[in-house]
Amino acid sequence: MASESRSSWQPDRSWADPLIALLALLALVAAGFTLRARQQGSRRPAERAGLQARLLEVALAGPKAFTGRSVAAKEWTKAEIQLKEPWDRAFLLVLRTELTEANPPAPILDDTNLARLGPARERFQRAYLAAYAGGPMPAPTERLDLHRRLGGGYAADLFEARMLDREGGGEALRARARTALMARLAGLGLLGLAVLTFAAVGLTVGIYLLVARDKGPAPTLPAWSLSGRACALVLLGWFLAFFISGNVAALLLHPWPGLRWLALPLGYLLHAGFGIQLLCRAEGLSFADLWQRVAPGRAGRDLAWGGAFLALAVFLVIAVAVLTNLVFRPEQSPQRDLQELLRSLSGWGPTLALLLTVAGLAPFFEELLFRGFLLPVLARRQRLAVALALSALLFAVIHLQPAGLPVLGTLGLVMGLAMRHTGSLRTPILVHACWNGGLFLLMRAFA
Repeated sequence: MASESRSSWQPDRSWADPLIALLALLALVAAGFTLRARQQGSRRPAERAGLQARLLEVALAGPKAFTGRSVAAKEWTKAEIQLKEPWDRAFLLVLRTELTEANPPAPILDDTNLARLGPARERFQRAYLAAYAGGPMPAPTERLDLHRRLGGGYAADLFEARMLDREGGGEALRARARTALMARLAGLGLLGLAVLTFAAVGLTVGIYLLVARDKGPAPTLPAWSLSGRACALVLLGWFLAFFISGNVAALLLHPWPGLRWLALPLGYLLHAGFGIQLLCRAEGLSFADLWQRVAPGRAGRDLAWGGAFLALAVFLVIAVAVLTNLVFRPEQSPQRDLQELLRSLSGWGPTLALLLTVAGLAPFFEELLFRGFLLPVLARRQRLAVALALSALLFAVIHLQPAGLPVLGTLGLVMGLAMRHTGSLRTPILVHACWNGGLFLLMRAFA
């Protein structure tokens, strides 16, 4: 074959070592700037109630609407601890006012988090007093804007219905809101049942893997002939391309604010294309040969194991999330940027493009890099357990989401185990794609 006539990259240390040091320094600087920008962005209040608030809305209001049971005081305390964003707090104030039996008006809005609403605080206070204390009615445009900022769900509908009571028509809106709430409650109930089922299957898969780990020869990982220096250059080159491509895409789309959503697909296409081309050239392979190396064997068996390892990922992530929540509570969702982007979308075209990026292109390239390339390279000089742990840690760190580090590391470890068990990249790609796609659809449903 033509690909066999090309040798893999073996850079000379005289120039490779200084270049590796320079690229590593640039990568650290780029990561530092990105983390700083995200921290500054996290200090900026969100423009509307978030996903966590919308999920709590169903959890708190659903049982009361279904059974008439009042929400316990400890549940409100727990919700106040979880929700810190100003519009989440405004949403919680409305929901608590609506679900409280006595339903007392609260003319003094003294929650310190509400002060972060800025100029919108006065609009919210006017509307709150109009709804619950007979104050002057706000303008229709203000009411529409507040409905959107309160999440556009059950609490927002009840808030609007209170004001409609003064004009007539509030009960019709309440009925529609109750129907929509019950549909969301049923959907989340089915989702919860599916998650619990997956977790139970995942526990079974984990026990099986522990019992059968020494039975029979394990599949071999892909073999790479690149030197250690060449591997470092490939990884660092891709890492820098990751940052550069995102900025390039944002600059290209800057004149068209309506196309801002394209920055993510375009940026990912740029750096994934660069990374795949760099890896192929460094190893001296065509893309077809590269894929054959990382995904040999039968696709059916690999994909069947993908379902098993997805269940294992669900079980372990739930366990890790429960444990880490006992230690610390992140004030910001690690997916806040994506949530805000989804809120700005209109139409199925942009949503489908982002779904294909998040659940298609991203899993394919990231698994090629971390499980198809990095894991076997680390396993050349480390014990397999160490290589699995290091590749999972790097996978978590590369996302630059400190709050999501435990979950991402756990997910990376499961996908490394999937690669080790089947010897094929198809299995971790399927796990990654299902995970990303499920989270994306959940966020989109509540966006």
